[in-house]
Amino acid sequence: MEKKFTQHVCTLALLMFIGLSAKSQITLLQDYKNNTSAVIGVYQNITYREAGFSALTPIPNTNGKEFWTVSDRGVNIDCANANASATPVGTVGCLPSYDKMFAFPNFAPKIHRIKINGDSVQILQTITMKRPGGATATGLMNPTGLGSTSIEVISTATVSNCANFLANTAAKDIWGIDSEGIAVDNNGNFWISEEGGPTIWKLNPNGEVTKRYTPYGHLSNAQSQDVAIDTSFKYRKNNRGFECLSIAPNGKVYAIIQSPLLYPTQTVGDATQVHRMIEIDPATNTTKMFAYLNDGIIGTSGGNQIRLRDWKLGDMFAINNNEFLVIEAAARGTTDIKKIYKINITGATPVTSGLYGGLTLEALATASALTNNSIVPVTKTLFMDLLANSWPSALDKAEGLAILNDSTIAICNDNDFGQTCPLANGIAITTTNVSHVITYGLKGSNKLSNFQAININPVGIQTNAFNPLKTFNVNPNPANQSINISFDLNEDAVVTLKLTDLTGKNILTQEVQNYNKGENNYVISANLLDNGIYFIELSTNQMHTVKKVVIAH
Repeated sequence: MEKKFTQHVCTLALLMFIGLSAKSQITLLQDYKNNTSAVIGVYQNITYREAGFSALTPIPNTNGKEFWTVSDRGVNIDCANANASATPVGTVGCLPSYDKMFAFPNFAPKIHRIKINGDSVQILQTITMKRPGGATATGLMNPTGLGSTSIEVISTATVSNCANFLANTAAKDIWGIDSEGIAVDNNGNFWISEEGGPTIWKLNPNGEVTKRYTPYGHLSNAQSQDVAIDTSFKYRKNNRGFECLSIAPNGKVYAIIQSPLLYPTQTVGDATQVHRMIEIDPATNTTKMFAYLNDGIIGTSGGNQIRLRDWKLGDMFAINNNEFLVIEAAARGTTDIKKIYKINITGATPVTSGLYGGLTLEALATASALTNNSIVPVTKTLFMDLLANSWPSALDKAEGLAILNDSTIAICNDNDFGQTCPLANGIAITTTNVSHVITYGLKGSNKLSNFQAININPVGIQTNAFNPLKTFNVNPNPANQSINISFDLNEDAVVTLKLTDLTGKNILTQEVQNYNKGENNYVISANLLDNGIYFIELSTNQMHTVKKVVIAH
């Protein structure tokens, strides 16, 4: 009896060791936070700063410390119930017809070069996304029939008098972009996926769009930069377009629709597991589509059940030419699911927007129906459960995913610019959420042994000329009588120097119109400033960076 008991204890200990070892194959390495960034502006007495990190891709030769990320379209406040008490009450057209309010309609979506350093995320450089010709793009809705409907109007503020409704709206923009995914090709061009069209943009290293892959590219009013992709993508669910994007080592571009298309109807789209994945060969502009299946209904009926309509895909990253990591998430009631899957397109059946036995791909709905129509979806295996591996549950939007090497991945969150609006009344409430980058170490069977990094051409964006700032120093810090500022750039540029306080109030703006390469020194008198925290912002048309300084008399 004693021998059997001893064997049982040893077996139990072995099982526990195996379980702990399996769990320890993925380890949270560090959580980095973005505590300082440039001011966007003040809206409803809230000071907003650059944030909303919606994607992630590593920058080669930075020892895993630097990444490209994108903001989305800017500060959008839920507003489906806004203006409900405006007079006269019940006026037709006074309630917003689009459920997001654009706090800063002139906001230009941005590409940020960020660095993880110490315990923080620093924005080293900012590139605005630009329309053809170099003027900045916006985050506004696309025109009617090109990503929006005729009844959707862009609201920019709440009103108490319905007569003021139209004065607080903005025009739609043919070059509006709600950027969500980013990758860099081997020539240094940026590729951005977005939710508005939905479309996929190719931008040069300066951020100017050179091609746009769009389901509206076949129309007579298409832009010269537009390349047509399958028209089924125009059936995307509102605000759920191309959320994730990646480039494989062979140069092909891949994106997956965030939620199933409403093709041909919302009833069909809300009752299917099928997401469409697109493959683009930039050399020929040829495309393919594959089927990706989400995890389906989870739980019993009730307010905590995950329905088919609740699934969203976050970001993706190529492991090699055939395999990818993909973030899949859903939340409802107290149920919260955030997982990363490894998918493989080898053997997946190319699909079309045609009918299968009289039904669209989405209407087939399940794996068995796909099989009955000789369709093989991409294969999918669980790689990581985020919430089981110390992902902070308060960060509800895991939207950026990057593979640094076979043993390290990084994930970032979209913090919605630190605001929420639970009443959907167009009045924002600040949150404590900031932008994070969290790194994980992989061991054993979780290592990506078949990982192949994309080769970035050294004559592309990864040059000193693209990141012109050589040095930027602020001292002493804390400061008492004066603040000494010095910086050195690699290029001729117009430099703007700003000093703002903690609320975003501008204290000083100084612009140098005739800059010559070399070190510049400036002194700001600190004895006229109140004690507290201030931000010194240095920017050119290619770069933006911020340093914090403390005044302590």
